[in-house]
Amino acid sequence: MTNSEKQRLEVICRYLKDGFRDLDCGRIASGISNVNNAEVLLDALLAMEDARLNKKR
Repeated sequence: MTNSEKQRLEVICRYLKDGFRDLDCGRIASGISNVNNAEVLLDALLAMEDARLNKKR
């Protein structure tokens, strides 16, 4: 795993933690937004990994 990938995972974790905190405090729109941001970043990271693996084949 590269440093860039680790940083992306840290950002995803931060979005998820912030989203949970916001949802727990009743800030629904902000919490949903954070969770959606995490989902988009995770999807992008997984797509990049798939592309990297397919390139090796």
